[in-house]
Amino acid sequence: MKIKLCGVRTVADALLCAEAGADEIGVIFAPKSRRCVTVTEAAAIRAALPAPLPLVGVFQDASASDVAAVAAHVSLSAVQLHGRLPGFLALKSIPQPIYRALQVTDAAALALQGRLEGFARILLDAPAGGGSGKVFDWALVRLARKRFAPPIFLAGGLTPDNIAQAIAVAHPDGVDVASGIEGKDGFKDAARVRAFMQAARATS
Repeated sequence: MKIKLCGVRTVADALLCAEAGADEIGVIFAPKSRRCVTVTEAAAIRAALPAPLPLVGVFQDASASDVAAVAAHVSLSAVQLHGRLPGFLALKSIPQPIYRALQVTDAAALALQGRLEGFARILLDAPAGGGSGKVFDWALVRLARKRFAPPIFLAGGLTPDNIAQAIAVAHPDGVDVASGIEGKDGFKDAARVRAFMQAARATS
């Protein structure tokens, strides 16, 4: 099971997450997010991380051309798309693997999703959106694994205190956390990062 630590805003936080054993680091380019970074900041984070460690860029309602340009400049390993998607042909112009984020409420909402086989990963998140700290019915992940071919990741309200239960209920291919490993200042908290990693690894 893979662990993505997301919403990293500084080189120091990125290195903290890397040293804790993250499988992926996530940086957010959505302007409305308080965790939004500039392309320059993201490039500095990429340069500071070990070369093999994937850096994933998170986008909201972005055009394919904007995503592709940022991904190329920062050397992103993959892109995670929230909200409205570009058209199918436009998506094909993005060379990096594409992760599709879905905000889910219940099984009926999940059933309304179309074919998603073209994506490298499906991320199920709470209806409030990425980084909200809200949870949803983790059992939906098991339903999604039966419905969709790509690996299914769980996000939304995960913390060091609930990650073991979340994994036990959802059986995801991976987990994705942002707010659950932050301190009151909004930056990554070393103790929470390490506690999350330890609890998640203990279940896999």
